[in-house]
Amino acid sequence: MAITTNNNEIGGKITRALNAGSGVDIHDLAKTLAESEMLTTINTVTAKKEASSVSVSGFGVLKASVSAVSNSFTALKDRDQLLTKGVSSQNSDRVEAVFSSEASARAGTTKFKVNALARAETNLLKRFTGSGTDTEEFTSLTQQLNSGSTINYSITVGGTTTALNNTVDTPQGLIDAVNAVTSTTGVRARALTTQASGSAFSILLEGKTGLANAFAFSGHQTANTANQISLVHERYAADLDVDVNNVENVKRSTNSPSDLIDGVQLTFKVQTETSTNIVVTENTAGLEAKLNTMIDSYNSFMQLADYLTGEKIDGDETAGSLSGDKATVQMIEQKLRDSIRITSSTPSNGFSTLASIGIDSAVGGKISLNKTRYAEALKTNFTDIRTMLTADTNDQIAADSRVKGLAQDVINLLETVVADTGLIKTQEDAAAAEVLRHEERLLQLEERMEGIKARYLKQFAAMESLVQKSKNTGEYLTGQFKAMENMYSNK
Repeated sequence: MAITTNNNEIGGKITRALNAGSGVDIHDLAKTLAESEMLTTINTVTAKKEASSVSVSGFGVLKASVSAVSNSFTALKDRDQLLTKGVSSQNSDRVEAVFSSEASARAGTTKFKVNALARAETNLLKRFTGSGTDTEEFTSLTQQLNSGSTINYSITVGGTTTALNNTVDTPQGLIDAVNAVTSTTGVRARALTTQASGSAFSILLEGKTGLANAFAFSGHQTANTANQISLVHERYAADLDVDVNNVENVKRSTNSPSDLIDGVQLTFKVQTETSTNIVVTENTAGLEAKLNTMIDSYNSFMQLADYLTGEKIDGDETAGSLSGDKATVQMIEQKLRDSIRITSSTPSNGFSTLASIGIDSAVGGKISLNKTRYAEALKTNFTDIRTMLTADTNDQIAADSRVKGLAQDVINLLETVVADTGLIKTQEDAAAAEVLRHEERLLQLEERMEGIKARYLKQFAAMESLVQKSKNTGEYLTGQFKAMENMYSNK
């Protein structure tokens, strides 16, 4: 509340300093009287504002807890997320294996024997010396070839010829021309020093792996003519050749195929005489972990609801913050209880509720997992449990027209609680509006108290003036009587 100082107040203080007037602090008196009239009402409104403020906080905490329960069911709604999958190689020095699509992978063992690795074709370009078929390496990237005239080289891959028109006839010009069409031919060029010392080099041409990517390089290649190109085949292209579960000679153009095992990327490293096994595993431990997370989040909500509606604790404004909204919290609790009793829209072979897989009600409204019943259900009925929870689908949303599993049904129910138009948001907004209303009321009360204080000050200032006048008259009469007394005593 603002403190104001007016002329009456200043005058009152000066009067007291001069020992004039009544000597009463009329400012403090006016303030005390104004507060005695208004503070009870102000304190009542302030308490209501604080109660509404903690209600806003309480509903925020409650909403976060319901969202945690909803999120725990999100982890249960997709068919391909209920299994923990793994892939391993019997010998990773021979074959590496990683998931390319875990959702597509299926449990099983696949045996591979590598008859041959995929290879890229590689050729070296040197230059004829002019002495028959003798060749030597280039000495400079700018060395002129074919007397500096331009030559139309070309590269042919799979029957398609790509021209390297008007190539600058130097090693660098040739390298640049080849690399300019790599996206079309798959062939790259670079200078390669083949000796341990010195700067002489050849031009290495290297294509992509696989027999279909073999290439032919054409241009001036005439022996007995100095500085013309000589092409030497170093290695011919070849496909990967593997036996897959005794199916022989399966060919691929790359050593890292992703279609030999569903959802698995393989990288073959060496040719082998013996087989190597790649194993994909599926583990249902992931489902139990997700169910336990759901149980924990549900039980935490129930505990939180009791805390928010229970006794207030000094120094803890959250405790009991919703004690005045107990009916609303109880409605939300009932929604949560209903959510775990839902019957799946896609029951399967007697599995239709959470109770059917071993989730039981416990003391105090909490739930628990009966591990014996759960293990028995899971032993031979995992696919039925998965159908019941997920409707054998992935990535469902509330608006999806397909029939939904139990997990998505629960999510949809809880959304009516936590949505922007849901029960919690409605109560939260109402409490926030109450805070604003109480703040406006407090401003009005403070203005009214200042008005009362000003009225008292005005009245007390008038009284001080009368007291001072009376005091002045008394002092005057006292002075007159004293003078008369002195006059007669001198006669």
